[in-house]
Amino acid sequence: MAAELARDKRELAAWLRTEGKRFRHRVSGVVGLSMVATVAQVAALFLLATLAQQWVIDGRRASPGLLLGLGSALVVQLLFQRLRERFRSGLADCVQTHYQSALRRRLDERSLALIRDYSVASWQSFFTRRVSALQLYFCDYVPQTLLAVLVPLLVLVIVLPFSWLVALTLLVTAPLVPLFMWLVGMGAAVAHREHFVAIERLTGLFLDRLRARQLLQVFNRVGAERAFFNDASTDLKQRTLNVVSLAFLSSSVLDFFTTLSIALVAVFVGFSLLGEISFGHWSSGLSLRDGLFMLLLAPLFFSELRLLGRHYHSKAEALGAADELQSILDLPPLAVTPRGLPLTLPPFKVLASDAGHSILSVPGLTLGNGARILLSGASGSGKTSLLEALLGQRPVRSDTRMSCLERGDVAWLDQSPPVLPGSIRENLTLGQPLDDARLLAALDDVGLGEWLSQQSQGLDTLMGDYPPLSGGQRQRLAIARLVLQQASVAFLDEPTAHLAPEQREAITALLQRQLADHTVVWIAHGQTMNDFFTEQWQIIDGDLVLGKPPVLDAQRGDDAH
Repeated sequence: MAAELARDKRELAAWLRTEGKRFRHRVSGVVGLSMVATVAQVAALFLLATLAQQWVIDGRRASPGLLLGLGSALVVQLLFQRLRERFRSGLADCVQTHYQSALRRRLDERSLALIRDYSVASWQSFFTRRVSALQLYFCDYVPQTLLAVLVPLLVLVIVLPFSWLVALTLLVTAPLVPLFMWLVGMGAAVAHREHFVAIERLTGLFLDRLRARQLLQVFNRVGAERAFFNDASTDLKQRTLNVVSLAFLSSSVLDFFTTLSIALVAVFVGFSLLGEISFGHWSSGLSLRDGLFMLLLAPLFFSELRLLGRHYHSKAEALGAADELQSILDLPPLAVTPRGLPLTLPPFKVLASDAGHSILSVPGLTLGNGARILLSGASGSGKTSLLEALLGQRPVRSDTRMSCLERGDVAWLDQSPPVLPGSIRENLTLGQPLDDARLLAALDDVGLGEWLSQQSQGLDTLMGDYPPLSGGQRQRLAIARLVLQQASVAFLDEPTAHLAPEQREAITALLQRQLADHTVVWIAHGQTMNDFFTEQWQIIDGDLVLGKPPVLDAQRGDDAH
């Protein structure tokens, strides 16, 4: 298990390094501006040490040129620090825009086939927490890894001409900082990954219980669920505390070694100025300017390493965030060509994922203009996946390049149709310029006319928790929306499943009447055959069998015998 986690961590770290190449120019800009600000800071520290030498040892006032140089160095340092923050903000916007756009592109390409693979809470986390974790990684941690190398090297180069012993002290103690950072951070990535999962699960659980609040009240389970949530929140607090404790432990280790190293430098400088130590420097003695300058540079030597430790948890958090994002962002484009009807496809297999197993074998088929197809099969046999493949949203395996339907030509009625957070009018029109008479007629056809008359604002009533919709009302609202769209192709996934028996026949007749001149693929369990359907597709033991309804009826009879 530990070996597998270590391998996953290495793979995710390699993926993050590869992703970082697309932002390398902006990262280089942030690092370059930081280095200019650091050089200006070093110059200011040297001028400050020189000023102290003139005041304390030489007993003379500082020259105007020295004060002007000190002020100029501080202004340059402040200016480039502000520029660095602006560049960092631009990098943060670039990272956020890139990954949110990449997620939207994957959703646009694969739509329902990808949405159904993750919960609502997971998708919320992908666009917020996980993208933010990558943002902090590329904006803070990656530039800091470069600065943690460049700034200490710059300080060593400057200190070495003054004292080889101070340079050696800094050089020896510096590797201890990243060593203990690595030791502390070994379990940080796992802790962050578990923290992400715990938040997503608790969010999903909360959304699920909100939807089922009426059911919980009916069965008197509100108290039990409240106790369960208290336990779950306590567990999440403990996981959060574990993550925070790792961050504090990392900072404490860095502060300890930084303080120890600066103390060693201070002891050497102090005893050298007192004349107690006569070695460790190149000249016969150590001046106040040189000693104070090295003492001021010692915190600067460790400052970038300390910042790296502060941002080290960003790497662990990014590894946890990349665990799920990588599998989505690295999905290859589906090799399909959209085209209109008639759609002729060679034999192919519908896959569970891009590298997954086959869930359905499909012979060569033709979806012609005006074809009305009944698609049947056992639950979980792949009926919905077949429709997703016809839309180019599900990966397939074929010997030749596949085609798919133009999405703009297809209207899809799912078993759980969504209600948009807008008005009834917006839910029906989907942005199309439809007059109110057509909308009212469509609602009357599906039996929602009386329900609409009870709404104070009519078609402008906003949808949400109120007015509440039952499962059947939601389904009929979606059916009215589908009828109004007048798409050339309609995919119906058990459109009457949530309707009462007395409504089922009326809605079925309505759909068959309105879609008589359209191409229809209708998923149904035990649908009574009538003259509406021209073909029947049936999934039997992972194979799609095509034919006319009487042919398949006869085949089922032979199988029964």
